[in-house]
Amino acid sequence: MAMYLSAIVALTIFMALPDVWFYLKMKRKVRFKWLRLLSLLPLLLFVFTFFYIRYGLRHSHDFLLISKISWIFIAISAIYTPKIIFIVFYYVNRLYNRIFDKRTHIFRQIGFGLGVFFVGIIAYGVVICRTNFQLKKQVVEVTDLPESFDGYKIVLFADFHLGNWNRKYSIMEPIIEMINKTDADIIVFAGDLINNFHQETIGWEEYFRQLKSKDGMYAVLGNHDYGDYTNWQTPEHKAKNLEQTKENIRSLSFRLLLNENTDLIKGNDTISLVGVENFGSVHFDNYADLNKALEGIPKERKKILISHDPNHWNAEIVDKRKDIFLTVSGHTHAGQMGFVRGNFKISPAALIYPEWDGLYSSDEQHIYVNRGIGYVGIPMRIGVPPEITLITLKKKEK
Repeated sequence: MAMYLSAIVALTIFMALPDVWFYLKMKRKVRFKWLRLLSLLPLLLFVFTFFYIRYGLRHSHDFLLISKISWIFIAISAIYTPKIIFIVFYYVNRLYNRIFDKRTHIFRQIGFGLGVFFVGIIAYGVVICRTNFQLKKQVVEVTDLPESFDGYKIVLFADFHLGNWNRKYSIMEPIIEMINKTDADIIVFAGDLINNFHQETIGWEEYFRQLKSKDGMYAVLGNHDYGDYTNWQTPEHKAKNLEQTKENIRSLSFRLLLNENTDLIKGNDTISLVGVENFGSVHFDNYADLNKALEGIPKERKKILISHDPNHWNAEIVDKRKDIFLTVSGHTHAGQMGFVRGNFKISPAALIYPEWDGLYSSDEQHIYVNRGIGYVGIPMRIGVPPEITLITLKKKEK
């Protein structure tokens, strides 16, 4: 787990300001100074944990410990956001009273109520939405789609981050049932199976091997699969971890596409399935080599690309590789919080990723961004539950 110093400073300020405010207010209400000082204890514990994450935990390879530490961010959200909401409404109340010469406490009460409501939303995101796996169905109409691929079914999922689930293998049971009921032609995993360490896949083998499809299971690597988010003793240790991660993904019954391609054959028709390693947008390392991945494929043949990061679509695909009619991605988690109703979508993910949830099209080219199964950072989802996607290819009528 990585934590930047700037994030530690920002979070400390975020917590310290309301804590100091409440401490000063308690001077009038609480007689014992030790009790007021006790109210600052959570702040000290949280800041200590931040520095442990940055300077101690980053060197730890105990993924179970790392996943448990991540729950601290739920505690921070549940404690401090309601405090800030109340403070804002406290001053709204004062302003209202001053302007209208009133002595009401209505806005303080509203602030308190909203704080309680926010805690309820967090609880919902942790307890219910985080494991509310959903099957979304999406039809993609394709001009000049080979006849045999009309109705071809692709099951897509991504971003499992197995280490975060503390070997809670039972969560795979509804996923297996959901996927197997689709009668898929192929199953595609679009990267980030783990957080950092190859050991995270231990015990999951028998569950992934229960997944069924007619023409196989395919996967690519995501940014987390390279082990870039921890400090390794030597580059050789990191390289060994990566090689074992690749083998472990294969042991789950996936064909791992590392800047390479394979043919999907149906009747007398062929479509090429292309998989690239992680494309490094924003601050992520770039391992993708699209030209290498396309080697040996006739230019006129229809192609489907698996690329973990959806920013790859705008960077190298749209209007540049028109033979790639469909790109499938993950990576964004849909921000792990958002609001989606029909074509209206809002999420923090939109600040970084123009395509962050669902289907997007540019002329005859399409990208589908899967929300992912798991989570990173905060073990919570609000409004954007984990997703498995059934994509059905349909021949577009001319």
